[in-house]
Amino acid sequence: MTKTKKGSAMTDFVAPIGVLLLICIVASALLAYTNSITAPIIEAAAEEAAEQARIAVMPEADGFEQLQVEGLPETVTGVYKATNGVGYVFMLTADGYGGRDTLNMTCGIDSEGKITATQVLSHEETVGLGSKIAGEDFQSQFVGKDAGLEGVDTIGGATFSSNYFIGAIQDAFTAYNMVKEGA
Repeated sequence: MTKTKKGSAMTDFVAPIGVLLLICIVASALLAYTNSITAPIIEAAAEEAAEQARIAVMPEADGFEQLQVEGLPETVTGVYKATNGVGYVFMLTADGYGGRDTLNMTCGIDSEGKITATQVLSHEETVGLGSKIAGEDFQSQFVGKDAGLEGVDTIGGATFSSNYFIGAIQDAFTAYNMVKEGA
């Protein structure tokens, strides 16, 4: 006959739980440490990308000053005034065909109320259809347009994405008018 080894509650239940708890604490501490080191680097890179996006839609500007404006349309997440007075840049986040707040873009509007350029920063639109909003063909038609957006066409087969984009541009003009009135 073989003898069966009797275990205690300590070795059978408490010790494995304690080991797992210790592993979780060490892993959490290492993740927190890694985050504390990388967070400032990620934040600096995001700010640099945002600055480059502002320059891309308003290259005549020599710098930008962020404005705090109350009552902006929901899609307008930031307003920047060119320090040399050539216009404004609007950071926009709109719903897209890909879901809520999935269309991130910038729009530059000069001091005359004309679009200098638009740029899609990120989107989750359907590849090959809605993603065409990020293309030069679609975005170039906005350059030089005023708030009426006369002659702007939607993309066939991607009217939802096009309309979301156009709606965000119209919100940029609403914000532009608010900023101009307050200037």
